Amino acid sequence: MKPTITKEQAEVIESARGFGHEDDWILRSHADFLSGHAPRWYDGHTFDDMDVTTLAAALINGYEIEVTPEDRVREYYDELQEKQRAAQSRGVTFSLECEREGVINTLNFLGIKIEGVNAR
Repeated sequence: MKPTITKEQAEVIESARGFGHEDDWILRSHADFLSGHAPRWYDGHTFDDMDVTTLAAALINGYEIEVTPEDRVREYYDELQEKQRAAQSRGVTFSLECEREGVINTLNFLGIKIEGVNAR
């Protein structure tokens, strides 16, 4: 089964592989970090203290990247924008425009900035 990991965790795995490190090296380095025996240069914090079993499963079986709430809002906003572009009726486009504006206003009220939605 593929575990779900964060985008940052996936980037660390792919970066290590990009430098030519094998999966067993990645796993050993992280296990050393968790046990307090990692080399000074190893920054295991990027795995957010991921347990060894989850990391091993990700390395062996592959992984799914966690969809963040920000990703979900961005996808919803993009869908509204695409529906608005494709709409034939002025009433429909106005309704979708209002819905997109509602998303932006809600995020602004909450003090949340999402790239591509209310942050450029």
